[in-house]
Amino acid sequence: MNSEDSQPDLSRLPEDRERRSYDFGRMTRRMPGAVATPNDAEQVARLVRRAASDGVPLAIRGGGHSQSGKSLTQGGWVLDTRGLNQVQLLGDELVRAQGGAPWGQILDALRGTRRLPPVVADIAEVTVGGTLSAGGLGTTSHRHGVQIAHVEKLEVVTGTGERVRCSRSENASLFDAVRGGQGQFGIITEAWLRLRRAGGRLRQYLLRYSDFERFASDLERIVEEGRFDHLRAETRMHQRTILLSAAIEYDDPPDDGQVLEGLGYEKIDASGETDEVARAVMFPKWGFSWRNHHPWRDWFMPWETLPTLLEQPWLDPQTIPRAPGSWTGVYPIRMGPIDAPLFMRPGGERMLSYSVLAVLSRRERAHKVAERLREIDRTLVGLGGKSYLSGDVGYGRREWAEHYGEKLELGIQWKKEFDPKRVFQAEGLPF
Repeated sequence: MNSEDSQPDLSRLPEDRERRSYDFGRMTRRMPGAVATPNDAEQVARLVRRAASDGVPLAIRGGGHSQSGKSLTQGGWVLDTRGLNQVQLLGDELVRAQGGAPWGQILDALRGTRRLPPVVADIAEVTVGGTLSAGGLGTTSHRHGVQIAHVEKLEVVTGTGERVRCSRSENASLFDAVRGGQGQFGIITEAWLRLRRAGGRLRQYLLRYSDFERFASDLERIVEEGRFDHLRAETRMHQRTILLSAAIEYDDPPDDGQVLEGLGYEKIDASGETDEVARAVMFPKWGFSWRNHHPWRDWFMPWETLPTLLEQPWLDPQTIPRAPGSWTGVYPIRMGPIDAPLFMRPGGERMLSYSVLAVLSRRERAHKVAERLREIDRTLVGLGGKSYLSGDVGYGRREWAEHYGEKLELGIQWKKEFDPKRVFQAEGLPF
């Protein structure tokens, strides 16, 4: 992963700009003035220094899996990190990945090693730098929490164009700022990620529930007992059903009767086995087409709100389309020692990720759904939730002060320190 003494190309070809004028959500369009695809960290640093010198705003784009234009810029430069995609295994304990490496590529590099990161994104195309800038969760979060808790070290290019290695013991303020910092303090060009031992195979179960109280009781029991290695639930409000995706990693085949004993599901919709332990729980690439509009929101909710989340009285069946035109999901998450100050979440030992994502062909309807999600946000925040900043939150000064509390001033100070010329400008964020 050595840098080369070369300059990144700033392309102004119409096709390059057009491809990067939308993100995955297709809710916002902004036409960049130019696009750069650096191949190493030194090229990134040079580009940032040039942007700072010229006063040009810089948008960072990895997988482009955003809704509200965070990876877009009108007239500025887009820095596409997908050329920073090298992955290197460092023994049994660590993997070193460049910030533009998609999570699917990391899994491919680890195939056959029986090692995996504790938490893997369940969308293969999103990048390491992108998810670490947000927080990162997945189907193992009920055991291992969020991705930013499992980072050993980072290389970051700050807003001054300086390349800095940082960790909990070295340049700790920058380490704390960029993990969950929404890309507003620096570009993650490399990450050293801890690894865990993985099972040789995976057995999956898709369990159907219509009794919400029984599901809530089962989920509490499952998480408490650590019965499954992977958990994710989809709530289908139009059908009044819940689909629990649960999976076990194993070396010796598990006994289905023992694994499922005492659970109150009504039906096993599907089951299967594979040696693709992590990829098997990822959403298929065709599941959410880039041709559609995708308004969505995610929240972190206190564990005790689970019964209310399952009833979802705020979801209007006339507004939120029927599955597969929408996906509403719940992930249980163990809190643990999450030491990233700007990663906001409710208190307690456990929390829930609650998500609503629509898949719509008409832009007008998509914006109506997005507006309704902003209204729902006020209800969920009133229940003690915190917005996971992956979608279009639409917050103003008062809402940001509510979201960050006393940490807002810390973020403002870090912005002045690490990006004094405000090279990284994501519209709508408070820093």
